This record gives sequence, C-alpha cells and structure tokens, in this order.
Amino acid sequence: MRKLFGVIIAIIFASSIFLTPVSAAQNTPPTLEGGVLWYTFKGSTFSYKFQVTYNDAEGDLPVYMFVYINGSRRIMEKQDVTDNNAKDGIVYILALSDEDLFKLAPNAREWEIEYWFRTNDGHGPVSTKNSNLFALDYVAMGLTPSNTAGASSCSKASS
Repeated sequence: MRKLFGVIIAIIFASSIFLTPVSAAQNTPPTLEGGVLWYTFKGSTFSYKFQVTYNDAEGDLPVYMFVYINGSRRIMEKQDVTDNNAKDGIVYILALSDEDLFKLAPNAREWEIEYWFRTNDGHGPVSTKNSNLFALDYVAMGLTPSNTAGASSCSKASS
C-alpha cells in the first residue's frame, strides 16, 4: 500500500513539474494600449476621463482593471458594458469631476499628476509605464481639429 501511495505521489509531482511550464507558455500576456487622461472643459469647469484599451490574444477577459492615480487605486469600467471581445480590444474608462480628481491628486490643478494602468488576465498582472500626460478630448467637446490659414495641422484625437 505504501509503495502504491508513493508511486501516485511521484506521478502527481512529476506531472505538475512538466505540465505547469507548458500551460504557462501557451498564454500571451494581455496588452494595455492607448492609456490616456482625457480632459474637457466648459467655462471654468473641467472633467476628466482615464481611458485604456485591453487586448488579449486568447480572448481572456480581465480579472480586474485599475488605474492608479498618484498611487491611489481606482476601479475602471467598460465603456460598452456589452463588449466582451478581448481579442479586438475592450475600452475601459474612469470618469472623474475636477473635485474628485483634486481629492486624489491635489497638484492636478498645476497639471501635476501621475497615473498608470494595471490588469490581470488570470495568468498574471500587467501594468503600463507611469504617465503624466493630459489630452484634450475634442470629440467629447464637439470640436474637430482643423487647419487654419498658415497654421500647422493638428493630430486627430479619439476617445
């Protein structure tokens, strides 16, 4: 009986050693693309939207999607709650009023803010590099960048 038990334990141990690297090698980590902090304004009132696109080659949905704002973690939500196709990309957002953002990042008034995005596809975490860029959300404001006489062209922003 002891020999049988020892053989079973040896088989389980050997299979866990040999099968784990194979299953881990089959997963491609997800990518987080287009991470940005959009801003809009009306008069002197600003609003903000953190946005990132989650892509996963195997179609694995994220276990979580966070944005870290000056070290403070916030949960992001899908822009389109019905979008479950991670292979072609799922857009995640977190909208904040200026008051909410200033609570998290008091120096945001001086455009001093640091943020990054983090996710996990169930096989391990993935994070973006830190950023401190803001971008005007032309689309949300109903604007279209255009050329004027003698002016250089503007790059098109999308949300």
